[in-house]
Amino acid sequence: MGLAAEIKSVVNWDAPSIKIDDSLRKVIHQMVTHKTSALLVKEDNEVVGVVTDIDVMDSINNKDLDAIKASEFMSTCELIKEEKTQTPCAQLYESESAQNALKLMSMAGVHHLLVSGEKKEGLLSVNDLLKLAIES
Repeated sequence: MGLAAEIKSVVNWDAPSIKIDDSLRKVIHQMVTHKTSALLVKEDNEVVGVVTDIDVMDSINNKDLDAIKASEFMSTCELIKEEKTQTPCAQLYESESAQNALKLMSMAGVHHLLVSGEKKEGLLSVNDLLKLAIES
């Protein structure tokens, strides 16, 4: 496989998600339960963002875990489409190479990417990509 491989084989297509109005406590609970460092954020079953462990760490300082909502600390993310996108985030299509994904992560300074696939979205982490790098 290696870095030339398409990312779709290592994308987490069943990435856990939370609702945009879920509390910080619920976000933490979901991350711990699913043993993950990133969650999709949805509003009316549409992906509207991503929340990562870094977002959580930045938000947790002496705050009421039930009062702060995901919408206050998530990275807003509008899926890139043909029409103008107002708030794109670090994302790629499933057919991109692992090498391109690593470059994008490095340029954007992120450890996770939103991946658009055939009628679904998923999350990709640096660790997912490193698996492809060693499979040659």
